Amino acid sequence: MKGRCRFYPLFLSVLTTGLLLLSACSQKTAEIVIVPDNQKNHLQRNHIYGNVKELTTCTLLPDEQYVRSDSLCLDSLRFDTVAIVIQHYSMDGYMLDYCKLSPQLDTLSLRVFSYHSDARPDCWTEFYPGSFDTLVCKYEYDMNDFLSAEKVYANDSLISNIAYKTDGAGNVVEMVRFYDGYSVRNTSKYNAQGLLSRVDEFEPSGKLFKYITIEYDNYGDEVNRRAFKGENDLIEYTYTQYQQDGSLQKVLFEDRLHHSKEQYEYAGHDAQKNWTSEVRYKDKKLIYKRIRTYIYY
Repeated sequence: MKGRCRFYPLFLSVLTTGLLLLSACSQKTAEIVIVPDNQKNHLQRNHIYGNVKELTTCTLLPDEQYVRSDSLCLDSLRFDTVAIVIQHYSMDGYMLDYCKLSPQLDTLSLRVFSYHSDARPDCWTEFYPGSFDTLVCKYEYDMNDFLSAEKVYANDSLISNIAYKTDGAGNVVEMVRFYDGYSVRNTSKYNAQGLLSRVDEFEPSGKLFKYITIEYDNYGDEVNRRAFKGENDLIEYTYTQYQQDGSLQKVLFEDRLHHSKEQYEYAGHDAQKNWTSEVRYKDKKLIYKRIRTYIYY
């Protein structure tokens, strides 16, 4: 009888542990949904979270006397606003217009976008207040409603002409940009999740000039981008770092051809995980600061 009493607590402990393990196993792990590139809206393509209605980005430069300092306390510096950009988005995350303002809040340019009923871009028109000049970009599609051309006109004169080829899913696999007397071709490949994984850039002669490889984390966010000249000569490298919640933390860029390094630091994020402050350094020297504010639907 005494032996049974000593065994019962042990049996109960093992049984409880087993039930907890079974319960944990029965709970489904949260599924990670990766959106293919050709299904992303403008917000998703730019790593912006939430139903953003308006996004304002202010670019600020430090006083010249601080630009060459290697050790900076940002809070002690005086910055001057040099550019302001305001973007408006639709409820489903597509850009409606893009406005550039001067530091005095004068409108420098306004680009307005229009779409087909299925969210395919139709065209955009860019206006310049005080000028009769306008830019118009028109998108063309094939019989499957996949992108086939993008043409930009300045006052009805064609200034840019790009032709596209797509795969069966609508991903752009070839882009040819036409210039006077020659053309430049790029080809693209995608991974199993439909994310861009490689871009090949060719010279007008058809010889491979440069190729870019892109790697992603388990959430489909870009982490490594490498550019190679020719076959395997690494010339550029970009590493992107995120915080635990997926918000952007840091971007490191190395240009091996010109022996320079750049660093982008993102401090301050709102409740939607969008960054509110970006600071750019080049070779340890402060270049600019950008401040973002968001208005949500």
